[in-house]
Amino acid sequence: MAIKRNLGIGLDVLLTANEAQPGFPPGQKILSQARLLYGQALEQDESGNTYEAYHLYRQVMDLVGSKALDSTELSRLVSRTCNNLAVLLFESGHTAEAAGYLRQAIAVYPQNRTAIENMKLIRE
Repeated sequence: MAIKRNLGIGLDVLLTANEAQPGFPPGQKILSQARLLYGQALEQDESGNTYEAYHLYRQVMDLVGSKALDSTELSRLVSRTCNNLAVLLFESGHTAEAAGYLRQAIAVYPQNRTAIENMKLIRE
């Protein structure tokens, strides 16, 4: 029996990420697209679709890239994304990579208590 997969989720968002939208400051557009991708990733994660969730979380990170995080909301979103990536990686046995994402989550938004606690658990 074939399983239907939503492999193209978010592709349109990535392909139009650099297009100007009238009325939206560039930072606001990135935040809006990041929220959309994060929501899709979280939905896949909660449904147990680990690979699709990982892919969508990575799309959030790719969308933001090395841009300066000019808002607290975007910083929190990136930090949560890094934490969730870390959890997926840790559960797959990739502890070193998970720790790297947790360090990034804490660096981007030091108030992320979940990432701090997860970092403590990984070190044990």
